[in-house]
Amino acid sequence: MAQFNNFRERWFKRYRLVLHEEQSYKERWQMTVNRWGLATASAAFMMALAGLTYFVIAWTPLREYIVPGYISEANRMRAINVELQADSALHALEEQQRFLNDLRTVLSGQVILDELGSAVLDSAAMADTEEGLNDWGLTDEDIALRERVEEEDRFALQRAKSNDRTSRSIPFAPLQGEISSEFDPAIGHFGVDFVAPLGSVIHAVDDGTVMLASYTSDGGYVVSIQHPGNRISVYKHNQSLLVEVGDRVQTGDPIAVLGGTGTHSTGPHSHFEWWVDGTALNPVQWLPEYASDQPR
Repeated sequence: MAQFNNFRERWFKRYRLVLHEEQSYKERWQMTVNRWGLATASAAFMMALAGLTYFVIAWTPLREYIVPGYISEANRMRAINVELQADSALHALEEQQRFLNDLRTVLSGQVILDELGSAVLDSAAMADTEEGLNDWGLTDEDIALRERVEEEDRFALQRAKSNDRTSRSIPFAPLQGEISSEFDPAIGHFGVDFVAPLGSVIHAVDDGTVMLASYTSDGGYVVSIQHPGNRISVYKHNQSLLVEVGDRVQTGDPIAVLGGTGTHSTGPHSHFEWWVDGTALNPVQWLPEYASDQPR
């Protein structure tokens, strides 16, 4: 009981706070307080100050300058947009890689024969390629442009069919040399082999775009070029390559150096294939230097 009385006496004892003028000692202001009230008022002031500080830091732009390492809302949104763009780019890269893998599979020799024994491209792989291209995000403008291009291609194809000999002709020989191995699809040889000195330069047979320039186990260093009119030229067993995927080439441009790379090579030579509308043709029949002696 004595302790409680001491506590009550200590914390609830009233004090008077008075303000006087310095010269006249005239009373100007007074207030009666005790320790408990002063402690309560101090705690309330500290809580109000803490709440105001939190509000300023959490809900005003000052937080960007006060809080160390704080990321502003604009920077956070930019980071989110960059992450979304990176994810879209990775998806597009995966689709493009799948397209290139399918293309390498077809050009590496995995082909099928039709009823006449002619080689045709793997339709399943080509379908996967087309599907992969269609999966890319196309806008309405892209679709309209694609339809217009396809319409022009169909018109060009109809015009090309009226002059089939011209569309299949090879404007420029890949290199000057003797033929060591003829075209024979029955044994899986879908081109001809040209023998020439090691290090000879191989040229593009027509204008086009490089769609394959890499190393394969059987074909060594391989170059494949897509030409207008749904034509493809393939050059295998090169010693080195002078072009990269996506390069635009013109007729006669150097694209590779003759060599003997690849497991299917028995010596320095160039294996050349000529594909038109998905079918492998005998290049000798369509090269100006040899066409006069070959049946069509």
